[in-house]
Amino acid sequence: MRWPQIVLLGYGIFNIALGLEAFLAKGSMPSLIGGVGAGVLVLVAFGLTFKAPRWGYIMGTLIALGLAGRFLPMFFKDSSNVYPALVIGGVSVLVVLLLVGAHFAARKHSQSASGTS
Repeated sequence: MRWPQIVLLGYGIFNIALGLEAFLAKGSMPSLIGGVGAGVLVLVAFGLTFKAPRWGYIMGTLIALGLAGRFLPMFFKDSSNVYPALVIGGVSVLVVLLLVGAHFAARKHSQSASGTS
């Protein structure tokens, strides 16, 4: 397994775990549905990376962008809202940066291997 796949696997589990935690701690059904739903979609993206890596990584990146777009504005509106807004938003931005960085690293590697620049 490559490290970007491990990132997606961990991110999917992270989202499922936070959705379950919010439901168990606060009885939040929207958090359960959102967290588990996002986590399952990320795990689908993870599975897709084995057959169609590009599409799996694109899917995972778009989900992470969506979650960052959902949670970071909540934090910027109320900076005392560190959990869950900053935690989920921050981890989502980190996942986006890692996946985009992996894409450009793979492109650079493939170009240098083929002798093109």
